[in-house]
Amino acid sequence: MPIEGRTEIDDAKVKAAIERLRRALPLGGDMTPAFRSIGRIGKTESQQRFREQKAPDGTAWIPSQRVLDEGGQTLRLTARLQRSITYIADHASAEIGTNVIYARIHHLGEGARTSSIFSALKAGQKTRRRSIPARPYLGFSEAGIVEVVNAVNDHLGRAWQP
Repeated sequence: MPIEGRTEIDDAKVKAAIERLRRALPLGGDMTPAFRSIGRIGKTESQQRFREQKAPDGTAWIPSQRVLDEGGQTLRLTARLQRSITYIADHASAEIGTNVIYARIHHLGEGARTSSIFSALKAGQKTRRRSIPARPYLGFSEAGIVEVVNAVNDHLGRAWQP
């Protein structure tokens, strides 16, 4: 996935719920279903951010220049990035992300050329650098954390059923 590094849920309630489930399962019990639930929640939350135009912490994204000039929503012209969000889960973890090459710059922000040298020369313009602000879309909101804990607790309840 092009976004480098990892973001882990650093929430005591989530960690405690996962540990309770791990202890409730028989030795070698499969945690994959719980991590699939976490992945689905993360995917849904991340896709919802494009509709809400907000970061996981609830702060509004800075509108893109295209939105200021033409209207619409930031990062939704084609919705390719939004539709590309996916997850993988196994017995030990869930990862939410995308394989879209420009995902990192939009999530983390940084300086980037606004046009290539070729297209600028063709249009008779000069290239210039413009800072692209971070518009975080991956991660869990406070409500998402609650949903994750509830999902893990649901799996815990199933682990105790005969």
